[in-house]
Amino acid sequence: MKLVCAIASLALAAGPNARALKLTRIVALEQARSAGSGELERYLSDSDASVRRRAALAAGRIGDPQQTVAVANLLNDRQPELRQMAAFALGLARDRGAIAPLRSALSDADPGVRARAAEALGRIGDPATAEDVARMLLAALPRGARLITVRGDDPGSAADPWLELRLGLFALAALGDARVAERVLLLDGDARFDWWAAAYTASRLASPSLRPMYLAAVHSSDPLSRALGARGLGAIGGADVLPTLSALMGDQDESVVAHAVRALGQVGDARATPIAISALASSSSAVKQEALMALARLPLDRAQREQVVAYVGHSDPALRAAALGVLARNDPEQLALVLSGIDPDPAWFVRAALVRAVGEADGDFALGLVFSALRDGDARVLPAALRALQRLKGKDAVDTLRKHLQHSDAAVRASAAEALSALHVPGLAPAICEAYQRTLVDPDCEARLMLVSALASDASDAASACLRVAAEREVCLAVRERATAALKQRGDVGAVEELPAGRAFVDDRVAIAPFTPLSGLSLFTPRVFVHTPRGVIEIHLNIVDAPVACASFCWLARRGFYDGTAIGDVLPGVAVWGGSPRGDSFGGPGFTLRSEIGERPFGRGAVGLVPLAGARDMADSRFVITLAPAPDMDGTTTLLGWVASGMDVVGRLRAGDVIEKMEVWDGR
Repeated sequence: MKLVCAIASLALAAGPNARALKLTRIVALEQARSAGSGELERYLSDSDASVRRRAALAAGRIGDPQQTVAVANLLNDRQPELRQMAAFALGLARDRGAIAPLRSALSDADPGVRARAAEALGRIGDPATAEDVARMLLAALPRGARLITVRGDDPGSAADPWLELRLGLFALAALGDARVAERVLLLDGDARFDWWAAAYTASRLASPSLRPMYLAAVHSSDPLSRALGARGLGAIGGADVLPTLSALMGDQDESVVAHAVRALGQVGDARATPIAISALASSSSAVKQEALMALARLPLDRAQREQVVAYVGHSDPALRAAALGVLARNDPEQLALVLSGIDPDPAWFVRAALVRAVGEADGDFALGLVFSALRDGDARVLPAALRALQRLKGKDAVDTLRKHLQHSDAAVRASAAEALSALHVPGLAPAICEAYQRTLVDPDCEARLMLVSALASDASDAASACLRVAAEREVCLAVRERATAALKQRGDVGAVEELPAGRAFVDDRVAIAPFTPLSGLSLFTPRVFVHTPRGVIEIHLNIVDAPVACASFCWLARRGFYDGTAIGDVLPGVAVWGGSPRGDSFGGPGFTLRSEIGERPFGRGAVGLVPLAGARDMADSRFVITLAPAPDMDGTTTLLGWVASGMDVVGRLRAGDVIEKMEVWDGR
């Protein structure tokens, strides 16, 4: 950040820079999610191609349908890179008015434009466009090849020769028409591809007609394809997939085994149980965790349940939590016996996992555990207990939930309001409003967002009055916009359009500095070093696509915000989540950021800012690191950066591991 600031300062000292000023203004409009009364449209027709390109990205992020025609006009620009960005931006905006020009762009001379047009149609989501995307894909296939094998493709490169096929396949997955996809993925009943992107598309569609694709994928030499093939078999189910999944238990790649075990749980057949039990013999904690989670969904006999009991006292809290979940769902009586002989687990998230599991059961024992959890000394356990109480007791839980609206912890108050809202209890607006007012002193945007969302579902005058206060005075932008939207839905005007105070200070000139390099100053990629008990993770930041998010991340890291925070969750072979100061997804930095969606995809080792629940265009401090490519995050999640070294460390992280410290390197 120091060097970026130096660049911006030198640019100002050198005199007015028209291009820099335009880019600065575009970033400001984008952050405000405003087209600026025609201002953005002028930038879309600017003589400088880089300004037009950046304005197109801003238009997509803003999502104003009034800009669709102007952005679509850029599909006729002479520069392919600009046409690609125009198509990408139209997909971000998700305006159905862009379907016709995007369909035409599927025939563009540039394969990158065709790829982005297909991607955009997938995001808009009109099933009728699946046929158009399929025709584009069939035309792009290598001639005469019965099996297309792809290895070493680079999803992060615009010059990757497989970009058109990859994004087209992902579009078919998003459009959800398995019949159309079958024509592309299969040839004469056999798999047409040996490629992870095709296996991902087939697994997303989860269609029995694509069984040849799943079976071919699990026999691929590519571990990612095998893992995705297992996911597809689990999705379609049936006892006939069990031999194939069983064979994958011996795979040399841990992620493949984890996906295969997860698929066994999806199948749900009693014949899958011995296979999942066998995975408990693995030396990998991640595979053991998956096996226990699968067993929670499978029927168990007494001997098999005894094997699970051994993990209740395991040193790994994630395994203890998973084992307790198995017993809660399969044998509450044995769970009661086990719990009677041990002290409450020392890890709060194990206790929370237990109450979540019993919340899906019935009976006095489950209710007894829930009420016991409501007396837990750690407030992080209580939200799970309140949700379980709502499921188990329904309307009979109202009095207890109302009482927790007065709790000292903001997250508990918000969870109580969410549960009451789900029960559609009338007359609660004053109590929820009071809980919201008490939460204003907490740096917890998500808790206030939950409370305001509960008020939004209440049509009373008292709810409207509280929403009006939130719309006019709330310092957290996500909460302010949620209140504003609720007021507009009921025909009440009371929102202020300006950016509120309370976000991290980020000068827009700093944010656009990467776009205006100066001679004499070499460019660099800022890096963050994450120190954990398992080792050090080096993250290179994506300052070009997400300058504001990167500036905020560095700002928080330098102030020690992340030091001492715990890894909140780990899904083996999928992703690792962190960045919550409480470790339970509540308690952010006190401000939110606009999402900065870019063209770079979420491959293995991508670091993203987790969108806030109920405010998909917002994020705060929480981050996710992917353990496998995650196309579902493309176009929805800010790509903060990518792991340059230490992926082995990421793979070893477990829930509850503490981030010891973060260091920011800025090139000096």
